[in-house]
Amino acid sequence: MLVDLAVAVPLVGAVAAVLVPDRALDAVRASALLAAVCWLVLLLDASVVSVTRLHSAPIVAAAGFGAALLVAAVDGEAVERPVLLGVALTAASIGVAAGRGATDGGGAVVALAAAAALASAAGRLAARVWATAAVGLIVAAIGVVALRSAANAWQLPLTDAASHRGPGVLVMVGAALVAVAGCGRPRAPLTVVVPAGAFVAAQAAPIVHRTAGLTWFAVVLAAAATAASVAARAGRPLLDRPAAALVLLGLAALVVPGAARGPGLLLASAGAVALGFGAPVAAALGIPGGIALAIALAAQGGGGAFAVGGLGALVALALAAVVVRAGAVPRPSIWTVPMFAAGVWLLVAPGTWGWVGPAALHAYDVGAARAAAGGALCLLALVLLGRDPAGWYAHVLPPDTAGEDAVRH
Repeated sequence: MLVDLAVAVPLVGAVAAVLVPDRALDAVRASALLAAVCWLVLLLDASVVSVTRLHSAPIVAAAGFGAALLVAAVDGEAVERPVLLGVALTAASIGVAAGRGATDGGGAVVALAAAAALASAAGRLAARVWATAAVGLIVAAIGVVALRSAANAWQLPLTDAASHRGPGVLVMVGAALVAVAGCGRPRAPLTVVVPAGAFVAAQAAPIVHRTAGLTWFAVVLAAAATAASVAARAGRPLLDRPAAALVLLGLAALVVPGAARGPGLLLASAGAVALGFGAPVAAALGIPGGIALAIALAAQGGGGAFAVGGLGALVALALAAVVVRAGAVPRPSIWTVPMFAAGVWLLVAPGTWGWVGPAALHAYDVGAARAAAGGALCLLALVLLGRDPAGWYAHVLPPDTAGEDAVRH
């Protein structure tokens, strides 16, 4: 029931947008928030639910939750046709939930293509953005059809992936291109495809990783993340660098030798959440995933782990430089509050994100909780001190008299 509701609610919002054109975007945003609540309940329940041709598993619910929050946080100035945005969210939700008990690769790619087309029509996009998404969808479709031909199954991931690594690589490359296209501009309509694209790549990753990982592919994805972290033309970024870099680095972690799937999903999630912020400081959301990835790579060892770790360090340095050079953060919209809450949850307690799998972050959770408590106490102290109209600093450092000021100057 909740799966059907999570998929159908955005469509109801689109109908409401047609009936009340003056409040069309608010209707779509409200329906997206309701869908996000449904997905969150399914995520916290952490069980597999199957209804007709749709299903929900923890990773499915996480992708649907992220897509819904991104639509709720969309920038009003970037949306020209809110109705299409609501339908795009429904298509993205169908894409992540397609299949009976397991992901239907063909249905997921078709629904992702529909979501990308609808989101592109909902707002103006540069040619390079929709062209990147179109190429990615074609490559992913080729990979899914190749898997179907070789294994006679649409399922992602395949139960027996021993000899199907090539098509799996194609699916991951195509999904990665779609996700990067969605990172072209924060809080834009096309951001709805980023969680869905990352989800498709994550479902295909076990086919590529198998038992020993695929070093060269992991290095290529990590290098792409490094390039995304510095991508600019004439001093202007070509895309949302924190989001694109974190998503690509997360995908690299999914196929690197060793057990780094948990860190990879944390990094990809951080990239999706960063799109809802629209500020370079959102790069800090990658800290938990970065720490978990470093732990996993150190445990694995070897040249591939060293190369991916080195490129990951370059990504961290580049994003830190972006944050340092960034100007003042604009005042956020009220619609971004749910996404901000999700970001705080990820940053403070990533260990509670059990759907990602093992991430070795228990010590981080304890330290982050203590830091958050200390920050809350400091904030409370500042609020209490601020109740004095004269200000606490007036008692510690009294102002100079007029005579003292004249002598000094």
